Amino acid sequence: MGNMYSLKKDLNSYKLLSLILCSRNDSYMGNSRWRLETSINLALLNAEEANFLDQLEIIVSDWGSEIPLSEVLNLVPEAKDRVKFVHVPPDIAAVEQKDSKFPEVIALNAAAHRASGEYIGRIDNDTVIGTDFFRKFEQLHKNNPTDELDLANSFLFVERKSVPFRISRLSLPLPQIHSFINLFKNYFRVESATEWGKEFWWSPVGIMMFHRDIWNATQGYDERLIYWGWMEGDLALRLEQKHKIVEFSKFVGHDFYHLEHYPSLTDYRNRNGPATPRKKNEPVFENLNYKENNDAWGLEKYRSVSIVQHNRVYKNLNFFVKVLLKILFLPRILVSLFFRKFDLFLINYPKYAHRFRSNSKIVGGRIKQKIMSFVVS
Repeated sequence: MGNMYSLKKDLNSYKLLSLILCSRNDSYMGNSRWRLETSINLALLNAEEANFLDQLEIIVSDWGSEIPLSEVLNLVPEAKDRVKFVHVPPDIAAVEQKDSKFPEVIALNAAAHRASGEYIGRIDNDTVIGTDFFRKFEQLHKNNPTDELDLANSFLFVERKSVPFRISRLSLPLPQIHSFINLFKNYFRVESATEWGKEFWWSPVGIMMFHRDIWNATQGYDERLIYWGWMEGDLALRLEQKHKIVEFSKFVGHDFYHLEHYPSLTDYRNRNGPATPRKKNEPVFENLNYKENNDAWGLEKYRSVSIVQHNRVYKNLNFFVKVLLKILFLPRILVSLFFRKFDLFLINYPKYAHRFRSNSKIVGGRIKQKIMSFVVS
C-alpha cells in the first residue's frame, strides 16, 4: 500500500494528513463564512497545539464562487503555505452540477485529487477538529499497523458532536468559540445513525479518511451521486470489497464538533426532509463497483480549475469591538443556553403533555379504586 507514496516522502511538501472540504462564497443557512473560517482556523490552531501543524494541509474546494473564497476568508497566520483553494469557476460548476444545488462528490473529489497528504480526510466545512484527534492519529500512525488496526488498509469513519445552534448563530470571535467548545465538548450530543438502527458510517460525518493510495485506486466518491446524502455510505460499501471498515471513534474518540446551522426548533429527523427540500441520492446496496469513475475523476480534464495558495493577512477585531465582545461573552452565552433549553421544551412538549395525561389517568384510577374500596368495605 505504501510503495506508490514512498517516492513522495522525500519531498519537502510531504504531509501526513490532508483535510479536504468544499464550500461556496454564499450565505448558506446563515453565517456560512464564519463557520468555514472557524473550522479552518481552529483546525490549524489545534494542530499547532498538538505539534501536528507541519504535517497538515487543508484543501478547500471552492465550488462556483463568483468572488473566490481565497479572496474573502480571514484566516490565521498559520494558514500560510498550509491552506490551498481549488477554485472551480462558475461556468464549469454550472455544467458539472446539472440540476443539483451543490454536488459535494465532485467538489470533494477535486480536492482529494490535488491533495499531497499520505492520508486524506473529508470533513464538513463547518466542523471543528479538536487537539486530541491530531495527537491520537499521529500516535496511531507511528505504531501502525497493529493487530487491531491497519490504518493504510482501512476505511476510517468518525461521527461528530453538535455545537448548539443557539451558540453557533452568535458568530463568536475565534477565542470565544474555542473556549466554549473546550469547556462543553464532553457534553455535546454525538450525532450517530446507530440511534436509528443504521450502521455508524450512515451518520453525519465527523471525518471520513483513508490512505491516498485507496483514494487513487477507487477514484473517490461516485460522481453520479450529485444530490444530497448516501455518498459516504456508497463509498463504505464499495471499499468494503477490499478494505476493512473501521469505527475509528473507538481509537480517536469523537473530537469533531459541528457548528449547527439548523434552528433549534427543527426536529432532527426533519432536517433533510421538510426543513430542507432538496433532491436525495437513493441508497443502493448491491452490484456496486470498487471503482465507479474514470481517469478524469476530480475535474482532472479542466485546466481552468486552479489551485490558489492562501496568502492574505489575518485581520484582528477592532480593539473596542474586542473589549465589548469580551464583556458581553458570558451574558450572550447564558441567554443563548436558556433559550436552547426553552427550545428543547417546546420540541418535547407533546411528549411531556402525553406523559402527564397518562400518569394523571393512572393516578386518578388508583384514587377512584381506593375510594370505592373504602365505601363498600
